[in-house]
Amino acid sequence: MIAVVGTGRATAAPDVVRVRLTATAVRPSLAGALSDSEAAAARVRAALGELGVPAADATTQGLSVQAEQAWTEQEGSRVTGFRSDHELAITVRDLASVGRVLGEVLAAGGDDVRLGGVEFAVEDDTELREAARTLAWWDAHGRASQLAGLAGRRLGAVQQITEQTGYSPGPVVPMRMLASAAKEVGVEPGTVGVEVSLSVQWALD
Repeated sequence: MIAVVGTGRATAAPDVVRVRLTATAVRPSLAGALSDSEAAAARVRAALGELGVPAADATTQGLSVQAEQAWTEQEGSRVTGFRSDHELAITVRDLASVGRVLGEVLAAGGDDVRLGGVEFAVEDDTELREAARTLAWWDAHGRASQLAGLAGRRLGAVQQITEQTGYSPGPVVPMRMLASAAKEVGVEPGTVGVEVSLSVQWALD
């Protein structure tokens, strides 16, 4: 028996951009924090609508409200206010508009919006995976054939194949405290890729 690992990688230009935004507010009262974070989220959604991003591409990913606490030796732990976070996952399908979308929504959200990241991706990567898998197979076959030849043997039947797949998104741009005054943010998409590793076992003739 002979066992080798072959790898293959296929790349393509991205066709979607995934943006993570959080409307967050820290206020003295729970009601104030929740109200202001929801108002910021509503402003972001309104700006997205004006830019042509449908509601289905601006979904809520998480909601949380928690007490902010401070600790001192004299008083111990005490509540100083409340934080409300409304996390949004936004998909932008027009790559040419990404810079403008980022600038406009950050300006609309104001100081209560934080940008968690920008990720370029291929929405349907089926063809990329198939291409990477084919390359991985021939890489594994070539390695195994060479090793078998060096041992004076020939490859027999395949006994086992195990696949591992990795996804390499385009550059993730972490911009937590990006100034909301900018009307357009400069971004470059680059490429995204899929990498497949095949562990293959052959019998030897």
